[in-house]
Amino acid sequence: MTHSQARTEVAVNTRLVKVGLEVFPVYGDEQSGFSVDPGDLYPQSPRWVRYTSLDELYFALVNLNVSPEGQA
Repeated sequence: MTHSQARTEVAVNTRLVKVGLEVFPVYGDEQSGFSVDPGDLYPQSPRWVRYTSLDELYFALVNLNVSPEGQA
């Protein structure tokens, strides 16, 4: 990894969210936003790749869980 590709370590809040039979790690908080990918919370990542609230992310996970595969 080159210096330009290196990312600074970022401490993020992590919690587990259960939707149906699946459990998803959820990263972030109200200030930084929420994501299922901790890399989305790096300062270099655009804010639009994050969910603004835990409710919004939960809604997306429910839709992914109840929709036929490939149609969410």
